[in-house]
Amino acid sequence: MNDHYEFLRPLARLMRAHQRFERAVWALNGIIISIAIYALMQSLGLTMLMKFYYQDSIILGALPAIISIIFGFAGATLLNRRRKTDIFPLLGPVLSEKVKTAYDNKDLDSLPMQSLAEEIKLSLAGTKPSQILDRRELSGRAVAAILLFAVVILLAQGGVVQTADLQSIIELKERASSIFQEEKPQPSAISNESLSGNLFGNPSLAVLNENKLPLVLSPGTGAGSIPINTRPVQRVFQQSQAGEAAAVPSELYIESLPPENREIIKRYFTILSQGD
Repeated sequence: MNDHYEFLRPLARLMRAHQRFERAVWALNGIIISIAIYALMQSLGLTMLMKFYYQDSIILGALPAIISIIFGFAGATLLNRRRKTDIFPLLGPVLSEKVKTAYDNKDLDSLPMQSLAEEIKLSLAGTKPSQILDRRELSGRAVAAILLFAVVILLAQGGVVQTADLQSIIELKERASSIFQEEKPQPSAISNESLSGNLFGNPSLAVLNENKLPLVLSPGTGAGSIPINTRPVQRVFQQSQAGEAAAVPSELYIESLPPENREIIKRYFTILSQGD
């Protein structure tokens, strides 16, 4: 850069003021978005929930505030990239074109360039940062940040969200904790009995003609079983009356046969039954 062009000094002064202005806008945007996110978490009861469960941990208790700041300034960075940070459009339509042309050709040493530099120097010397920078942007953002901060204070002191309102969330957390901390089930009594020496359990009762007969199964030793000598026991049995058995042709079967063959087949089964 050729320092003999004196218009570069007032231009550098305005550029520095513009950079400070943009950093202030970025900071205020980050503060506004952060407070808005924190107020939303506070209205949902997340801040009280974190403080309730993590009273002994400062970091975990302040986690909603940390998350709000991170997302707030990330959003401010995205907004800042969409802004036009070039100072030349702020100088006005006529002066901005001259300053941009002179700044692009600042390394040239020619009579037209010297004349243009002198003209721009006189114009920029009387230009103040307040004339090209809209201070109302800063004041408006500052007022918005103060109002949001007041809302956060009212939410904190007014008790909009009480602990009782978080009962459903607390119960959900307790259920999740009980599921993960549940102990393994103990072996049941049935499985313990199956591992013992008694493989047959209690004696069963057999019912024969309304007489209950106790049945005892003796377990064997080793492979197979050893029979146990027992004395015969006289059991009381009632003999049923003798009845006569007769073959009865099936009507359904006869009806399914052709009509001309029904009598022949019926006579055949009758003769067969008499022969027995």
